[in-house]
Amino acid sequence: MAARDGRHDLIDPAYIALEMLFLGLGAYWCARLMVRHGRSPLWGLLFVVVAGVMASFDRMLVDGPLTALFAGFLLYCEEERWTYVWLLALLAALTRETGLLLPAALVADRLLRRDWRRAAWFASAAVPALAWRAWLMFRLPPAGPVDILAVPIWGLVRRLLWFRPYPDPRVQLLLRVTDVLAVIGLAVSIILAIRWLRQSRRGPATLSVAFFAVLALILGAPAHMQDAFGFGRPVSPLLLWVMLEAVHRRTWAALAPPLLVSLSVSLVFAQPFLTICKGLLGTAN
Repeated sequence: MAARDGRHDLIDPAYIALEMLFLGLGAYWCARLMVRHGRSPLWGLLFVVVAGVMASFDRMLVDGPLTALFAGFLLYCEEERWTYVWLLALLAALTRETGLLLPAALVADRLLRRDWRRAAWFASAAVPALAWRAWLMFRLPPAGPVDILAVPIWGLVRRLLWFRPYPDPRVQLLLRVTDVLAVIGLAVSIILAIRWLRQSRRGPATLSVAFFAVLALILGAPAHMQDAFGFGRPVSPLLLWVMLEAVHRRTWAALAPPLLVSLSVSLVFAQPFLTICKGLLGTAN
């Protein structure tokens, strides 16, 4: 991963290739989902404007690949190709800690159906990730606690009442407005997800969306909620599902809430882009 402190700029080419592979697969899986729902495969390009995916294009983060694995998880759950579902759940759990929500959804679905054998099989998808984390805890010095959770909904409310300071007064108003819009967009996305989940048939896919909705409700650490780059990435699977479901239901206005989060994330890239443009213009002059 590239360093952002200027000490070195090297990125492992294999890492970049793997990142791009998963992001391409995410768009492909979303396109196939749209075709299954009778929509144009071009709607699969919505994948690239999800908050976590946009951040991954710039910072080579794991949020984009996790969101891609979630898209494949949705597709293969619909197709009932359970070996693929198990494999994607395993990879998601290894990719990021929130990826454990996918095997958790599979296990919860089987337990609710009293299918103990398959519940045990799906639970095995989490074993490699748990074993890896246990090995890291054993070999590495203990890290300080990571506090990103809060009382449900309180993190969203508190963020709406706080205005982020910014050293450049020329863009401060823009950032504050887009910050508020992003929080509102996340809140509305949660409401839409809960509403649509109540209308959907219960299964591992809908249970995983419900788990990500709960995660979105309990995010709340001030440092984590500072901007959409912080709170939008962990819940990108939820934002993706809301957009896909909005297209499926032809509820076009429902595309706006997740896109408001993406809009706020996109401003992180605005300053480097403007710096490059100024440099190019200066060279041309």
